Amino acid sequence: MSLLWAVPPVAMAAAVAIALIQLREMADATAGLTQQLRRLDEVRAAVVAVRTEAAETRAAVHSLRSR
Repeated sequence: MSLLWAVPPVAMAAAVAIALIQLREMADATAGLTQQLRRLDEVRAAVVAVRTEAAETRAAVHSLRSR
């Protein structure tokens, strides 16, 4: 047997190692994105609360002006 027969398994092992490294980076990026989306949900909830308060304030001011 020559070393020629060892090249495909070594190439395959290297390709798998590279793929696993890239998958790990993708998993880390996904975790970061998930965390940012949770923060975005918190911001959306705060925006809804501010809009609700602003609408109530506008209604109160409008009712005071119309008296």
